[in-house]
Amino acid sequence: MMRTRELLSVLVVCCVALIFLLLPLSKSFAAEANVFKFGLITSATGPMAPAFKSLLDASKPAEDLFNKRGGITVKGQKYEIRIIPEDDQSSPAGGITALNRLMQNGIKFVYAPQFMVTNLAIAPIAEEAKILRIKGLGVGTEEVGPKLRYSFYASANIYHVPVNYTYLAKNYPKVKKIAIISPDDPGAKSVREATEKEIHKRGLEIAFEEAFKLGTEDFYPILTRALATKPDAIDMVLSIAPWSAGLINQSRELDFTGPIFATIFADTNVLNSMLTPKYAHDIFHSQPDVWSPKMKPIVKDYRAIVEQEIKTTPFNLDHTLVIEALYPLLQAIQEAQSFDTEKVATTLENMKSIDTIYGPGRMGGQEIFGINHVIRRATPISRIMNGKVEFEFFEK
Repeated sequence: MMRTRELLSVLVVCCVALIFLLLPLSKSFAAEANVFKFGLITSATGPMAPAFKSLLDASKPAEDLFNKRGGITVKGQKYEIRIIPEDDQSSPAGGITALNRLMQNGIKFVYAPQFMVTNLAIAPIAEEAKILRIKGLGVGTEEVGPKLRYSFYASANIYHVPVNYTYLAKNYPKVKKIAIISPDDPGAKSVREATEKEIHKRGLEIAFEEAFKLGTEDFYPILTRALATKPDAIDMVLSIAPWSAGLINQSRELDFTGPIFATIFADTNVLNSMLTPKYAHDIFHSQPDVWSPKMKPIVKDYRAIVEQEIKTTPFNLDHTLVIEALYPLLQAIQEAQSFDTEKVATTLENMKSIDTIYGPGRMGGQEIFGINHVIRRATPISRIMNGKVEFEFFEK
């Protein structure tokens, strides 16, 4: 009898101990059920990694920003935001592998690869699986359209082209002849075409046009041919900071003093730091100065988190791309009160107003992309004059 009681006592103790052991695990399962996972496909390795490293770095600060703002609430349940980054290895094949890993993790909402070729490579698989993709700084019409039900842009550079030329006319009214020197990038095709139309529409002249190979460092041969046509301004259409800096510095060395601009140079302050000081003048593009006190509160809050958590890279435009895409998506999920990508896609494309990180916005895109899958908002313009950055918002 005593032996039986002893065994029962031991069994009770073991059961109690097991309950205490399982309690934290059960809590973690409960917590997992209240997590919204957002995939991020970007280049952690390969030749594109240096350009897109800031997107990877942004994942944890972006998580913290939105969780400090309360996460999201769907059908009375509060959800914490978690961003899951995956490496596309700077290649289409790597992008497909990254997408498959996210799908295996049950993720249905993804920040699409910034590099157009990789984004197009994942599109057929993502569309079939009803994976909703969105990204900031969308470029060409190839990545968003009626045949891509679940693809969105949080902003599109093609809408910045008229703004650039309005700004050019206002600040440089004597400019009549434009030299177009742009990268031979598939993502630049539709923006280049829009640029050509805008030039002709305004009665300006294309004095020179040539595309340089990706990775070009020596622009002197192209610039020599371009400057022989005596242009008043150079439009680079699209360009990352290293190419922009090289072209600007070298054109100034060849005594070109006119304005040089693009729909995107990348981060204004990064570009400014790469310029020879005496050449840092009359340069502008339709992107913000993210250090400006004119930034909206959400960007200022985010900058504080980034600067606290990331010590290796100064806060820059690329860090903001993740929150630019995720912010409107979270609004659409909350309005739809659903995590079903079909319902969220329908809700997002029909939203009359959306709060963006740059102020009020709305859905658009029908007139260019054939579908309302592009967020329209005020266009930021940054200009470098005498080594200093000027910044303003243009509504149109």
